[in-house]
Amino acid sequence: MINFKSSVCLPLTIFAAGLTLSAAEPEDMVGRFVKSIEGHCVSVGYAYSTLSSGIRLTGSGEVTFQDSSFILEGDGLEVYCDGVVKWTVDRSSCEAVIESVDEEQPDYLAYPVLMAKDVRQVFDVVSESKSAFNGSDAVKVSLIPKTDLGNMVSANLFFRPSGIVPAGLVLEFDDGSDIRMVFNEFSVSDRISADRFSFDAGSLSEDYIVTDMR
Repeated sequence: MINFKSSVCLPLTIFAAGLTLSAAEPEDMVGRFVKSIEGHCVSVGYAYSTLSSGIRLTGSGEVTFQDSSFILEGDGLEVYCDGVVKWTVDRSSCEAVIESVDEEQPDYLAYPVLMAKDVRQVFDVVSESKSAFNGSDAVKVSLIPKTDLGNMVSANLFFRPSGIVPAGLVLEFDDGSDIRMVFNEFSVSDRISADRFSFDAGSLSEDYIVTDMR
């Protein structure tokens, strides 16, 4: 049986040098970003790397989210969440897990890319400054958790200098480990049917082992 939790957790939620803005301004970039995606369907392509116990692991994926629903595909797994029920499917091993979803307490540590969506609920803004990320100019928003995120101590959300497009997210933990995510695609579109986020159980053959944890 595969370890769905650890496999999805890795992927699967914006210049330290430069001018730091005044205390009244740091949330401006975050506020504009939140407003730009509110009520829309958002798709993000990402690549990630994580350092744990001296070992660097990498992967990539794509997530589409709308309100509390999302579809994530990455590292051989598919995750469908309609805000009530979540399906995690591994088609290579013919396994699937069904879980209930607590909309009031999203599992951000399992799906760190979704933290960008809920940045206002998850973090407090510390500062905003000119910076660089992944070899390009960026605006860095330094954050600290304001909800329980395990041993996470800080985060940096990077935006491209023109517009309000997120470039990446870096999460740092008290044991020295980190998760670094580069957003290589980002699009905001009109809302889609909520049915798109519900998994079609009929698409699974009789060969699948389905574990229902609801």
